[in-house]
Amino acid sequence: MKRPISISFMILSAWLLFSAYPTLASAEADITIDAEAGFENKVKYNRGVPLQITASNNGTAFSGDLVIDYSESYNIGAGLTVPLDLAAGETKTFSLSLPGMMDNSYSGGVTNQTIYVYEGGWEKGDAIDFQGSKSLRPNYFMPEIPFVATLTENADRLRGIGEYLPVNGADAQVFHFNSDGENTLPSDPLAWDTLDYLIIDEFPYSDLSAETQQAVMVWLEQGGEILVGADSNLTAAAGNLTELLPMQLNSSEETDVPGFENPIPVYQAEVDEDARVLLEGDGQILAVKKDVGAGAIIQTAFSLGDEPVVSQDGYEGVLVNLVDAGQNSSAFQQDQSIKERMSYEIGMVNELFESFAVSKTAMFLIILLYIIIVVPVLYIFLIKKDKREYAWLAIPVIAVLASIGIFAAGAKDRIANPQIQQTGFFEVDGDGGLNGYYMSTLLSNRSGDYRFTAPANTTMTATTGDQFSSANTHQNAILENGAADSTLTVRDMRYWSVASVLGESYISGSGQFDIQLAMENGNLTGTIKNSFPFSVKDAAVWTGTRLISLGDFNPDEEKQIAETVQSELLQPISPIAQYQMPQNISGSGEELIEARKQSALAMSYEHFGKDASTPYLIAYADTAIAPVSLEDQEANISAVHLLAQSFEPKMNFDGEVAISSDNFRIDVQPQNTMGHVEKYPDNPHFYGLEPGEYRVLYKLPDALAEQDAEWSRFETQSSATDVEFSILRTDTGEYESLAAGANDLSENSGDYISADGNIEIRIIKNELTGYSEITVPKIELEGVIGQ
Repeated sequence: MKRPISISFMILSAWLLFSAYPTLASAEADITIDAEAGFENKVKYNRGVPLQITASNNGTAFSGDLVIDYSESYNIGAGLTVPLDLAAGETKTFSLSLPGMMDNSYSGGVTNQTIYVYEGGWEKGDAIDFQGSKSLRPNYFMPEIPFVATLTENADRLRGIGEYLPVNGADAQVFHFNSDGENTLPSDPLAWDTLDYLIIDEFPYSDLSAETQQAVMVWLEQGGEILVGADSNLTAAAGNLTELLPMQLNSSEETDVPGFENPIPVYQAEVDEDARVLLEGDGQILAVKKDVGAGAIIQTAFSLGDEPVVSQDGYEGVLVNLVDAGQNSSAFQQDQSIKERMSYEIGMVNELFESFAVSKTAMFLIILLYIIIVVPVLYIFLIKKDKREYAWLAIPVIAVLASIGIFAAGAKDRIANPQIQQTGFFEVDGDGGLNGYYMSTLLSNRSGDYRFTAPANTTMTATTGDQFSSANTHQNAILENGAADSTLTVRDMRYWSVASVLGESYISGSGQFDIQLAMENGNLTGTIKNSFPFSVKDAAVWTGTRLISLGDFNPDEEKQIAETVQSELLQPISPIAQYQMPQNISGSGEELIEARKQSALAMSYEHFGKDASTPYLIAYADTAIAPVSLEDQEANISAVHLLAQSFEPKMNFDGEVAISSDNFRIDVQPQNTMGHVEKYPDNPHFYGLEPGEYRVLYKLPDALAEQDAEWSRFETQSSATDVEFSILRTDTGEYESLAAGANDLSENSGDYISADGNIEIRIIKNELTGYSEITVPKIELEGVIGQ
């Protein structure tokens, strides 16, 4: 009787256990995730991405981590993690940011999972199943499409602004924000990276949180553009932007504004000395621009959204001109991001470390000591002890010890500490800040995880090591963002293996070069002072494709410069012959340093050259200026950073002057939606064009445009056969056809150059020939500069 009872009890216990298990598992894993990337689910390639994550728990209390995989390219990415602690029935919303995203969907319609939930944390916990969003699926836009944020009490005032700012024929994307919590601005500077402009018009900006205002300030210093409309209460409403505003407003009155049909209310204004006037009329300043770090504030003396303004004919043209004053050229855009190109162009030399090296003296002494011990010493000792048979053991042991000694002598640096090679390129802005990119490559001295830390104004991401790897990116590296700094953990490194971390950084108050140079009769003279707190090496003036060497500078050192340039103008920078990886690098330290310098120089044009209209002063610093460090471990660091500062020498023109297209800044812009421009950095006059209409703008150097010149010779030269060229006459506003080959326009040369030194040529690309590559017309000018 007892046996059937025991069996029945076991069956009942098993049934209770298995029937309870699904309920327990469901309760533990009953998490729902709702995720959206970008603003209104819109993101840009190669730009920072804001995330909005909502997590709900319908089961028991949960503690763990939420991990979002992201890939900026096929070989750059990591996993962003945030702690996820949810009580039973609790819902939380997170605002996060990613350094960038690429489209991971494939033609078959399958999208890889990129969102994970780890119970107990990502380090030792287990991934669990959950409901809702398993991946991010935003709408992607090219980097050149303007993303505009507006702050106004009435969004309808600026509702149509996107139609006024087309690029490549596509309207700008406009996002209206407010302060009532419904659609608020992010407080993370990285989330702001996706935006190009912030328009503030009659809005209490000072009411925004201190964190949001600080995020705006960081974004502005790193290259953002803010357009501020006039407001009677602007000083009180501008928050932390108040001290940066380039105009102080007084009373307003009806005034005629160039471009507007009727008078509008315009404030009288006092303008800062360091502001540049963009618009004025009848002696009254109407709009100015002030550089702030790598960005700028554009301020108007009239409202941008009042009905008397927005309803007028001409409003669109005025607004476009104001934005164009701060807009970067989009013709330089590449399919690949700078960081992606860095990952292999800088990476292929930055990831090479100095070979094991044992000095000849040390090698000789070790071998000599080995011979002395093994031959006379060991022989005499064993004979004396009558232990000659021990030689069979002693000789191999001594040989092993000698080998270990040789190995230790060569590998002592790799054994004691990890090694880091940091290579980057930074542009010096007008406020003494450095804005640029870096790559830090680690050579491990042990296996396991390595943690890098960086402040909030420096982004970090990791190379995956395998361009075609299908593994989850968070298995390679984990990114944790904090309020003041971030941590990137490179996971499961092998002994003596290599991993790279790269990103963008803005370093405020670093210093600058004090450049006081002048050009006259082909001679460059003046002084240069190094105001950085560290030494720089191999300083040079970069003009065109030439580097004029100036030597090394110690901190606060000033040098007299006297160089023969054999040119009347210093040209804007052009690509120097692209660096080619040497086929046989010996592995010596000096050769590797030189290779890293060359790779940084080749890549720097990607960052500086897209808007360059001036020469640059460049130099190299061996100080690890990128604020990225290894946590809880000392590392031996070798740094190579290229520093670049644009400048315009004073021009002392005297009499005749001759210039060519090499002296112009050239910008090619499509004028319809089907247009596309492919620029080749190695040739500043060579472009790939889809069928359509294009505008080519040739801009004279500012120093020459400001002179009173009388041009006696104006010639163009073109060779393309499947396009039509025409040049704009400034006196009539009409385009004049240009024949293929040479065109002599000397008779009316002054009618083709605008008051601000611009020449405009229109290109009509034949639809029948499809995409093709052309050389834009070349221009040669000769004339006399009035004194």
